Amino acid sequence: MKKIFILLAIVIAFGSCDKGFEELNVNPTKPTQLDPSTKLTFIQLYTGGSSYVAYLFWGVIHFMQNVQQLNNTSYASFLYKEGNTHQFFEEQFGNTVKNIVDLEAQLVASEASTAATDLAIVRIQKVLIFSRLTDVYGDIPYSEAGKGFSDGIRFPKYDKQSDIYADMLATLESSAATLSSGGASSFGSADLLYGGNVVKWKKFANSLMLRLAMRMVKVDNAAAQSWAAKAITGGVMTSNADIAYTQYEDSPNDGGPNVNPLTKCFTSRSSSQVKISKTFMDFMKTRNDPRVSVLCSTTDGDTDFALQFGQDKNDPTRGAANSKPNVNIFGGQLNNGSRVIIYDAPFFFQTYAEVEFMLAEAAERWGLAGGNVEAHYNAGVTAAMTYLSMYGHGVEITSTQINAYLTANPFVPAQALKMINEQYWVATFGNALESFSNWKRSGYPVLVPIVSPSVTGTEITRRLPYPGSEKLNNPENVQAAIDRQGGDGLLTRMWWDKE
Repeated sequence: MKKIFILLAIVIAFGSCDKGFEELNVNPTKPTQLDPSTKLTFIQLYTGGSSYVAYLFWGVIHFMQNVQQLNNTSYASFLYKEGNTHQFFEEQFGNTVKNIVDLEAQLVASEASTAATDLAIVRIQKVLIFSRLTDVYGDIPYSEAGKGFSDGIRFPKYDKQSDIYADMLATLESSAATLSSGGASSFGSADLLYGGNVVKWKKFANSLMLRLAMRMVKVDNAAAQSWAAKAITGGVMTSNADIAYTQYEDSPNDGGPNVNPLTKCFTSRSSSQVKISKTFMDFMKTRNDPRVSVLCSTTDGDTDFALQFGQDKNDPTRGAANSKPNVNIFGGQLNNGSRVIIYDAPFFFQTYAEVEFMLAEAAERWGLAGGNVEAHYNAGVTAAMTYLSMYGHGVEITSTQINAYLTANPFVPAQALKMINEQYWVATFGNALESFSNWKRSGYPVLVPIVSPSVTGTEITRRLPYPGSEKLNNPENVQAAIDRQGGDGLLTRMWWDKE
């Protein structure tokens, strides 16, 4: 009892003071806050997602099948399984969102000389994270997201996608302006995308701005044109050296964020499940596309065109005994590791090829980017073939092959939008969310839906439903978002995805 009275006396004594008590409870040997560089590395690793999430989300169940780049032989196409649609939401909000919001607040309060530049970089990364989330689900927590610890907001509201886009675009514009001031970043090698290179981050900000602008062409053409013009004037990517990507480690841990998130799709578990879609394969083979020998081969590494084929989604025998030779991804061995898509392969968030295709479309739609549609189209095709060498392992498409392809498959002005966006579809192979989003936006390529019964009938998925955990824990805000969007189904169209 005497000890309790002594303790109470100490608490009262220190409680009556303005300071002192908290200082006594700070361990001088441990940091009270992680270094911003450490946080950024973690955030960037998880932006691509763990390979387990990628296996379910990108490769086997959803988007790479939806856009018919891959075909899975063990699941019915477009099969809805809630456990496979909530993973991306929960992993991103639980890892990247809460940490990027915390890092942003930390840099806002920082007095370091590099704080303004570092903050601009972090905010561009934040836009990358949230743009991927909203393009999957539509309305999502945004303005109140990640503030459970800092502001006590345990049940964040769901912002309208139109409002999210407006803020993301404004954030990219202001961040690019900050990076134009010439300030240095402290991140250095901790920055997995650009090593703290401010010039490249500025180009990425404007390139992301161009991507978001193009998303809006069907819902607000005038705003899309205005933001596209700002992005182009501000300076977008100009070569493959500007590509935004994360280079992963060579590690046997294929479930964590330290390896390429596509690893599980293309390694042992999927050796008899994941096949190149006939739609994708035929598109390349009929054009004698040299990428076909890079993107896929037989299990023994044979790149003969005659042996490279896809599996038809509408063929009911497509998975029967897997009698056909396995069609591998990026020339790899599915059972024993891949020459390219394996643990240490890079994951591309945005490429220079994509930017050139968007410039071609901006030139076609509005006369922007110098108005030379064909020049940007050809530059996009060239970049889409040459950047594959970044996978290493001897992958290379020569200039002779590229020139032969462009000669045999010349740009046709009357088919500009179709050709641009079909090439975009091939160029984004591996970044399924972008392939899926651009297909929804542009309508190209024209895909033939599966004819077998499924949750979506004979229509291709437009979005993913909200997780059951959100409906249980944050029901009022989720329901408000569902009511605004007109439902929570796989076919519910989000703000920018108009007919």
